[in-house]
Amino acid sequence: MVEIKMLNKQKNGQEEMVGFAVIVILVSLILVFFLVFSLNTKPQTNSYEVSSFMQSALHYTTACQINGNYVSVNDLISSCVQNETCSNQQNSCDILNQTLSGIMDKSWPSGQNFPVKGYNLTVISNFGNVLSIQKGNITATYKGAPPELLPTSIAKITVYVTIYY
Repeated sequence: MVEIKMLNKQKNGQEEMVGFAVIVILVSLILVFFLVFSLNTKPQTNSYEVSSFMQSALHYTTACQINGNYVSVNDLISSCVQNETCSNQQNSCDILNQTLSGIMDKSWPSGQNFPVKGYNLTVISNFGNVLSIQKGNITATYKGAPPELLPTSIAKITVYVTIYY
């Protein structure tokens, strides 16, 4: 009789241990599920930060003088499309490339040791590709701005900026 009581106690203990293990496994699975979905960042296509940067960059005054006035990046893009030269006989496209490369490098330092892993800036007109600056790695997580359409009378010009994290 004593042996039967001891055997029943052991079975009850084993059933409680199995039940506890099942509960621990279920809680662990739920935690892993929430952790995976909370860390899974979706890429943002429109970012206020990148849009503001692009607006500021377009108004930056460059080292190019045309008709005695220093021109902004916005105006320099139009000059590049028209293949104009600056007063110091430099090609407007060369100064545009230098200026935008410097702005991008200072504003979005990129690399493995930085939060920004890379960037891409592209200027396109209806005549073709005007400028393309790319640095670093392209990743699945990125921020971008809606395409910036520049008001010009000579061509339809669009500026695209994407920052990769």
